[in-house]
Amino acid sequence: MTRALTPLILLLALASAASAQAPAADGSRVEDTLRAGRHAGQFAIGMSAWPVGSYCSGPMSAAMQQVHPREVLRRVQLAARCGVRLVLVPPRRLLTEGREANGLFSVESAKRLTDQFARELPPDTLRKYRSTILGFNLADDYGCTRCWGGKAITQAQIGEWAAYARTKLPGVPLGVRVVPEWVARDSTLAPLLDYAWAQYHTRKGDAKSFYDKAATTSQRLGLRVIMGVNVKDCYGVGTDPCSAEDLVRYGRMALGHPASCAFINWRYDEGTYGRPEMREVWQGLVEQARKRGAEECRREGAAG
Repeated sequence: MTRALTPLILLLALASAASAQAPAADGSRVEDTLRAGRHAGQFAIGMSAWPVGSYCSGPMSAAMQQVHPREVLRRVQLAARCGVRLVLVPPRRLLTEGREANGLFSVESAKRLTDQFARELPPDTLRKYRSTILGFNLADDYGCTRCWGGKAITQAQIGEWAAYARTKLPGVPLGVRVVPEWVARDSTLAPLLDYAWAQYHTRKGDAKSFYDKAATTSQRLGLRVIMGVNVKDCYGVGTDPCSAEDLVRYGRMALGHPASCAFINWRYDEGTYGRPEMREVWQGLVEQARKRGAEECRREGAAG
């Protein structure tokens, strides 16, 4: 009896292996679906500019990505298939007057760009990919005058844009890539947002104090906070990438902070990431994230 069954068992095993590699009905692969399932309950961990080609093959479960409206739906669909959650970043040039690189920020340009995103991501699509879109950053580097045509972006401008985006991208968490103290300077801004950001480098002082302050301020404002490390400029703007030891130290602190809703870091660089000791650190951080359940970066009580 055992000998008679052996060929049948072998055939079934081969068929199972083949089906695991076969394309699914929507063009994705079964292994992508399995990976997405593994990441579904995992705390979001990732980097900005994470390679699109690594969505399905890499260890990260999140990424902060600059995406043009014409590419956004395909990008979100790919991320969903691979189990990667996205913080979407609008192209900076399209937020300026005259679409100039490093031009003046324009609320009207931001609204027009939001309309373009809304056409690609209508409400039913946003509902479908609710768990994939971790957040939508409303620009960045607000105080960098050379980045924005010689004039800093104000809280009032971000507030006007946020109010508009709420109506056009219902249910999408809206946030700012800046510490919550910046938000606190205008009492009207926080209610329009879902999250702020706490990205550490050593010139910001003691790491624990930095993250704790961001957590306290965010809680007072009713916001969530994304925490991370400036892996590229670990010791201040224009300095060196983090050493493996420092990435372990600061990464574990941010990833394990109870107030953090995601662990997103600046930024991916193949030369740094590809070093064996750095890959080992990242794998350890990924394992830590797997022990922590997934969270939303949506403010308490927000619709969506």
